[in-house]
Amino acid sequence: MIFGSFASAQQAVEFTAHYKASTNGIGATALRKLEILDDGLYRLSNSIEASLAGQVVAKLIQTSEFHLGAESLVPLSYNYLLTGISTEASSINYDWDAGLALNNENGESWPIKLTSGVMDELSHQVALRQQIKKGNTDTLEFQLIDGDEIEFHRYRLVGKEVLNTALGKLNSTQIELAQVESDERTTKIWLADDWQYLLIKIEQLSKSGLRIKLELESATVSGKEVVPMLEPTDVAN
Repeated sequence: MIFGSFASAQQAVEFTAHYKASTNGIGATALRKLEILDDGLYRLSNSIEASLAGQVVAKLIQTSEFHLGAESLVPLSYNYLLTGISTEASSINYDWDAGLALNNENGESWPIKLTSGVMDELSHQVALRQQIKKGNTDTLEFQLIDGDEIEFHRYRLVGKEVLNTALGKLNSTQIELAQVESDERTTKIWLADDWQYLLIKIEQLSKSGLRIKLELESATVSGKEVVPMLEPTDVAN
C-alpha cells in the first residue's frame, strides 16, 4: 500500500453546498457534499439537475472516495452517471497494490498504470483546496485520469477578491485553469477564504461559445451556516 501514515486529525471538514447553475440559458441546480466516512476516509459527491420549461432534461451524479492525510490524497474510487436526454456511465477503481486503475466507460474497460499523485476529476478538487489552504500556490499541478490517458491540469493563482454572492460579500481567492492538454476552455474559480476554501463560483467558456456558470446559494461548513463577513477584507480589484 502507498497510503503512508495518515494524520488522525481531520485534514478537511464536512460541508454541504447548494448552487444555482446555468448553461447557455438552461437553468440547473447543483449540490456538492463532502462527508467523513472514517478516520482519513472521505467521500465527495456532486449532483447537477438541469431543467427546461419546468421539466428535468438531464441529471448528473458524481462521487469520489479517497484517503486524505497530512501530506497526500489517495483516491480509491470514482463514479459518474448522466441520465436524461443522453445516458453515460463511467467508473474508476484504483488498485494501488497492483499499481493499476480500471477505467470503465459505457460497458468498455481498460487498465491504466498508476503513479503517485494520479487522481480523478472530483478528488483533485479537494487536493487543490488543500494546497491553497497550506499556501502552496506556486505549483498547482495535478494528474487526472481522462479516458485511457493521464492528463495534466495546471492552475494559476489570480489573486484576492471580495465577491458579491447570494449570501452577501465573501472574501475569496480566485484561480484559473492555466493549462489542460488539448483543452479549448477558459475556467475561472473562486474559493471562500473564511470557509475552508469552499467553492463559491465557477465560470467556464469554451471556444464553441458554450458558457457554464455555477454560483453558491447556501451552504454549511463543519455544521455552521455560511454567512458573509461583517467587514470583508478591503481588497482592491
